[in-house]
Amino acid sequence: MISNLFLEPLLQPVWLVLLVILIERLWLWPVAYHPLSFFRLLASRMADKVNRRDTDAIDQQRISGTLAPLVLLAPILISIGLFINLAEFPLFFDAVLLLMAIYYKPVLQNLHRAEMALKNNKKALARDLSARLLLRQTDSLSPMGLSKALTETTVLRFFYQFCTPLFWFFVGGGLAALTYRILYEFSQAWNTRQPRFRYFGQPVGMVVVALQALPVYLALFAFMLAENISGAITGRKQLNKGSCFHTRILALAGGALNLQLGGPAYYDGQKRRTQKCGGSRLPQIKDIRRAILATHKCTAILLCLVSLLYAGLFALGAGR
Repeated sequence: MISNLFLEPLLQPVWLVLLVILIERLWLWPVAYHPLSFFRLLASRMADKVNRRDTDAIDQQRISGTLAPLVLLAPILISIGLFINLAEFPLFFDAVLLLMAIYYKPVLQNLHRAEMALKNNKKALARDLSARLLLRQTDSLSPMGLSKALTETTVLRFFYQFCTPLFWFFVGGGLAALTYRILYEFSQAWNTRQPRFRYFGQPVGMVVVALQALPVYLALFAFMLAENISGAITGRKQLNKGSCFHTRILALAGGALNLQLGGPAYYDGQKRRTQKCGGSRLPQIKDIRRAILATHKCTAILLCLVSLLYAGLFALGAGR
């Protein structure tokens, strides 16, 4: 009976996800040898070739930013899709693609190292480690500023790099999860907060936000259940009308943690202002660990909810 449950096609995605998450948490895939590093390098080289910010008009930069990911990704993803369809054990390759897509352990490692550097009052080391996780400038951040920035990236990267690929895996399999993750890496490499990518990075950025919207809000619901629903709702109500997707996430997560997130940050020497949001208390060093533990609890809740959903679907199918 138990072996039949493992072989049941409807339940196989759940078993596969649980196995892949376990492998991802126990085994560190070296960054230098991870396929996403290749795609980040590819995005950087492509931008150097086609993003002529000083000479191209704004519309031309947007057109270049639209065509660049299509030219880069279409042949690769089509080839992978055809190979999986012809493979004798497609579930194995789905698992490998999902393992690539939810690559998150290096983030946790760097967060832990930065947290320990802050605790030991090694500000220069903490800034250097934080620079690996943050797009903003870190050379002038105080310990409180670093704590806030690292708390924010803990939450955001969890939703963007872990929860969203999982959602798209359940929707479209490993290829869908990997496609989203590569587009996300492109949006980071061509982040519109950096002046040179202000227009070039807009097309892929808009696509990525559209792909993130539903899975992030579903994950935020689990995050609120894990921490504080009323605090999250209060944080959301305090936002100005027309706040961006990024700020809404920080407001809900910060409210759940009762931490004030958002505010001004420097990118390539330029100051960008965002609304302060979330809770009432300024983050401290210990709150980095709180945010990490909150993501672990959120993961457990999400996996329980998904397992219950698939178990219910299986029970309905078995009862017919």
